[in-house]
Amino acid sequence: MRVIIVDDEAPARDELQFLLREVPGVEVVDVARNGQEALRKITELKPEVVFLDIQMPDMSGLMVARELSLRLEPEKMPVIVFATAFDQHALEAFEVNAIDYILKPFSEERLLAAIERVKRLVSDPDSQQLSRILALLEKPKKTKLPVEENERIILLDPDQIVYCSISDRNVIIKTKDSEYTTGSNLGELEHKLGFLRTHKSYLVNPDMVREVIPWFNGTYNLVMQDSKASNVPVSRTFIKEVRKKLNF
Repeated sequence: MRVIIVDDEAPARDELQFLLREVPGVEVVDVARNGQEALRKITELKPEVVFLDIQMPDMSGLMVARELSLRLEPEKMPVIVFATAFDQHALEAFEVNAIDYILKPFSEERLLAAIERVKRLVSDPDSQQLSRILALLEKPKKTKLPVEENERIILLDPDQIVYCSISDRNVIIKTKDSEYTTGSNLGELEHKLGFLRTHKSYLVNPDMVREVIPWFNGTYNLVMQDSKASNVPVSRTFIKEVRKKLNF
């Protein structure tokens, strides 16, 4: 069983690679450090299984999995095992027969259980239901988002948020009339909020997009519904996902 490991953190990659190499019948053919590298290597090497980190800075594991499902024929789609630091209780709804997940730090016993599940899926590809698990993962339960303002903590309803961006190494949360900072990175916000990644430095609430403006080299700008009608760029990396989500 040929495996690729995708994780932006070297210690996690090394630990998982060490554990998997101890499992008979498993061959780790390569590792990837980010989403773009993962897409290239998975497409080229055609592994049967991908251990995929959920939180990565350039593209989340969810985005990588969605992109793979668009690029690859169903019979060439690898089995996806998500690796995550999220608490197990938050992931109970995701433990379906289609794919599996393992929690960080990795447990050898849990990893072996995941491998056994993967073997069953590889032997019966028709049982894979990636769209089902992605649908669940894309719709996290709405919770208030803590943000900072003048040394106060404010709890924002996600529906108030227009977009999130990176500025001077800070993550900024923009509402219609205000902006705040948060300790979360964009990858974490993408999972928590279920928003749309348009650029390595931008995450938007798709319900807050007012207008789409064609830009240079096949890219776009999104005009948002805040008081300044802010323009948010769409880079080439995310065009396909943005067009699909906004239906244009």
